[in-house]
Amino acid sequence: MFAPARRPLFLIVLAALAATVPSGVTASAARAAGMGADPTFDARRTLALGSGATDPRSLAVGDLDGDGRLDLVAGSAGGGTGAVSVLRGTGGGAFAAPLGSPFGLGTAGGVGAIALGDVNGDARPDVLAAIGSGTSDDDQLVPLAGDGTGALAAGAPLAVTGENLTGVALADLDGDGDLDALTSSMTATAVEQLGVVENAGGSGLALASATGAASTLLATALAAGDLDGDGTPDALVVSRNAGTGSAWVATDANLTLTPTTPVDVGADPVAVALADVDGDGDRDGLVLDGSAALVTLLRNDGAGALSATGIAVTGLTAGTGLATGDLNGDGAADLVVTDGAAGTVGVLRGDGTGDFADPTWTAAGAGARAPVVADLTGDGRPDVATADAAADALSLLPNAGAPAPEGTLSAPFGTETVGRTGAARTITVANTTAGAAALHVTGIATAGAAPDDFLVTGDDCTGQALASGATVTCAVRIRFAPSAAGARAATLRIRYATGASSTATADVALAGTGAVEPATATTTPSTTLDDGSTPAAAATPAATAAPTVPAPAATPVTAAKTPNLQPQAKKKTARLILTLSHRKLMVATGAPVVVGFALGRAARVVLRVKRAGRTVAIVRHPGREGRGSLKWDGRLGKAAAPKGTYRLDVYAAAADGRAARASIALTVK
Repeated sequence: MFAPARRPLFLIVLAALAATVPSGVTASAARAAGMGADPTFDARRTLALGSGATDPRSLAVGDLDGDGRLDLVAGSAGGGTGAVSVLRGTGGGAFAAPLGSPFGLGTAGGVGAIALGDVNGDARPDVLAAIGSGTSDDDQLVPLAGDGTGALAAGAPLAVTGENLTGVALADLDGDGDLDALTSSMTATAVEQLGVVENAGGSGLALASATGAASTLLATALAAGDLDGDGTPDALVVSRNAGTGSAWVATDANLTLTPTTPVDVGADPVAVALADVDGDGDRDGLVLDGSAALVTLLRNDGAGALSATGIAVTGLTAGTGLATGDLNGDGAADLVVTDGAAGTVGVLRGDGTGDFADPTWTAAGAGARAPVVADLTGDGRPDVATADAAADALSLLPNAGAPAPEGTLSAPFGTETVGRTGAARTITVANTTAGAAALHVTGIATAGAAPDDFLVTGDDCTGQALASGATVTCAVRIRFAPSAAGARAATLRIRYATGASSTATADVALAGTGAVEPATATTTPSTTLDDGSTPAAAATPAATAAPTVPAPAATPVTAAKTPNLQPQAKKKTARLILTLSHRKLMVATGAPVVVGFALGRAARVVLRVKRAGRTVAIVRHPGREGRGSLKWDGRLGKAAAPKGTYRLDVYAAAADGRAARASIALTVK
């Protein structure tokens, strides 16, 4: 029967939690210098279980109502009258109970362990609860069908092998596409410790087999996952035995599992978890002891053979549960343990190479156990929740570490000639706040007063997750291409995730100066074609070209310059007129695009091809008064430009600083 005096953690292994258990967790007695900062938590929030629900022993997370937010599901012992409570996430760390919660089981016995998954094949999450019926060899599993709103309806219980069920997990053991079940039992019969339950689809659940490792007894917890690298789920089981704890793997062969040789762990194992702790691509095990301040790391050789290393957990008095997750955003998973006697949660920072720091402790509720690590507030940061058995409630510890992006420019853009493109500069982006969650970059763009003058020519940041403490960086490359003279300013806008569907932005200032190219002897005539006059600068060489007749040459020069002074002063301030041949264009993908233009006077012309607000190609033309054309080959690099809508921005800049701009809408079909 269910033994309330014990302190077992009933581990929940389910697909919904897989995303919250990152790889890279490591554990050893050494303390590495490369670890991130200690995570911090906002004030603890207490969550009620609902009327009549007491003594919560298990906790899981999943989206039961299909709204995209994680919900909490708790199994309560209730003094032998078990119930399952569903707390629907409503956003920002708030929770509401659906109609009818908590949900009864329709049979006697307290809930010890639960697992979440689609058991009945209707594409909605269900709950499978393990209960103790109070009679030997007659413990039961109760499926509770979810209706997609968060409500549950209990089905017929199934008697399984063993007594005092301590764990349940869901996995497709026979490869038929539906979830079968594994159970662990604190039975004194070795071969009944691990039960296998087949999901027969429309026929429901049926006991398939049972097994156990030789010389082991009293299984206290299990976890499911592929341990031997064959692509099928296996089981990792921990047994208390007669004063010497052990862990053993049962490898899958359809619905019959074969136990391997046990490995020694602490004398009182109460919780087990799976994660790739050494970064070699396979799953290792972590086992928490309930009587000693100890976690045992079980390194996996990739074929399911385990080797044990003991890790001291400073300050732990009565271990009741463990979980893993990257709480401080450094890219390495941390270890979360609960102390039921102290009502606290301890976080051991991992460094991703095999080391954990000493734990930092945070108050939870009385009898804290069964921790889960997941983003329960919707801000993109993993939080911690616990089942507080002695407080008849749940605790939520919101993660306080917000990511803080910061960009550093490699060198100033300086001054660049209008119509030309300067050398590339690099902006290095980092997540600078120690102990913050990882920074997930979702997009890069230029914004502000002159965004088109700063061209993003390389982006290594979008899609990256940057660990906290600036331990990992990414780079954005930008070139300055001023479209007008004078000070030009913009920002590089970094967009990053703050939750499942929300984002925030951070800006990096961009600044440069556009300069008009100085007039030369060969270009001066083209800059004065507005009135057809010859500039004084051009007349002076003509006078020196005939030194033998200085007197006649001097008189014509003076006479020629006098009537032209006033017209030239007038024309110099005239605005620059730019006219385009089309307002809309449509071409086939890969076809060249020709843009005709007309200028009222000479100017440099630049065509910028933009897609989704970003410059993807540039074409230049020296420009003269009158008609001309710009031709884009319709390609982005070596590939044809993809179908979609584009904007063709044409800029003209005259030698006197005057500028003009016009645009064409382009559709590539």
